[in-house]
Amino acid sequence: MRILFATDGSATADVALDLLLSFPLRPSDHVTVLAVPVHTYTGVGIDGTGVYFAEIAQEETAAARRLAQTIREKIGAKGVPTTARIDEGLVAQTIIDVARSEGAGVIVMGSRGLGRLAAAVLGSTARAVSRHSPIPVLVARDRREAPRRILVAADGSDDAYVAIRTLAALPLPTRPEVTLLHVLPERAAPATHGAASPEELQATVERCDREDALDILSRAGKLLPGGASVRMELERGRPSERILEVAAGSGTDLIVVGARGRSLRGEGFLQGSTTDELLEKAHCAVLVARAPERMSAKPKPRHEGVPAGAV
Repeated sequence: MRILFATDGSATADVALDLLLSFPLRPSDHVTVLAVPVHTYTGVGIDGTGVYFAEIAQEETAAARRLAQTIREKIGAKGVPTTARIDEGLVAQTIIDVARSEGAGVIVMGSRGLGRLAAAVLGSTARAVSRHSPIPVLVARDRREAPRRILVAADGSDDAYVAIRTLAALPLPTRPEVTLLHVLPERAAPATHGAASPEELQATVERCDREDALDILSRAGKLLPGGASVRMELERGRPSERILEVAAGSGTDLIVVGARGRSLRGEGFLQGSTTDELLEKAHCAVLVARAPERMSAKPKPRHEGVPAGAV
């Protein structure tokens, strides 16, 4: 698997590096270490705009280069092909662009969720990359060991299936314990219709929800890495709360989620705000993925006399 490790030399980036180094990386894997220099302004120009000295910018770039090379050597010492890159630009967009150009299967980076204010300012890069990257993103938090207890939030969305396939491609420890979780929707009591009582309608709705959930979990289970110990769990309620509760109760090392639900109508339980909340509040690493965008096109007219779906 090709992995892009993005670092800024911060403490949380060190946590992400420890996490990456704890994976049983293989000679067939490849890691690109990326450092994006962040240039500091030193004053205000005549026109009122911020300015910085070329010498300072050069030193900041040199420091980023030294950082990337140092990390490259640490990862390379494990026998994994590793390269280092320095790229200039807006940090989040540069990380995404480099991941694309390197053909990365996952981006690994740190989270800076250190309280409300710090999360709003310092955590913006991790959130921006997770929201917009077409490449799956593994955001490390306070746990530094390769995940052995994994919680997969399965809602049947294309994004969730991409996340599970990414998990299966990662160099994981032997026989990880995987919990497949589906959160059932909170539903109001159905209105009576015909001769059916409210209790009968409620039972029918709940049965349909359960059947749909079990089908989703079954399909998700077929995509999991071989050798994994798997159990399935159904919960009902607010998705982010149920996911975080189950993760905390089971000692989860990694939460795996799709970036979006099954449709804009909210059929899938994972929407953008839910994923943001998981990134902010989870005690463990979070893997976020999204399916490739599909080009919208007008449906082709069916041939006369040919049944629908046969063209």
